[in-house]
Amino acid sequence: MHLDSVYRLAEGVQVRNEVFGLLFYDVRGPRLYFVPSKNMITDEFFEGKQQVADLLDRLCAEMPRPREWVHDQLGQILEKLARKGLICGQSIC
Repeated sequence: MHLDSVYRLAEGVQVRNEVFGLLFYDVRGPRLYFVPSKNMITDEFFEGKQQVADLLDRLCAEMPRPREWVHDQLGQILEKLARKGLICGQSIC
């Protein structure tokens, strides 16, 4: 996970916020993916406007967890979504 990256949804993928976290719908399947992220990440993050570093800073300020733990959890979520082809990351440096 690169902290200077932004993420967008892949072509044909939709996401919405749910009580448990995020629900991704991939029309190429069609497939549903449930991401039990609670409120760590919202659907707005995948508009490609917010850097991972900014999200990490916000989460660390809101969560009573060590920064390393938050970093690892966020990285795992983004990595899994990218591996499934649901999101695309791009460095803005």
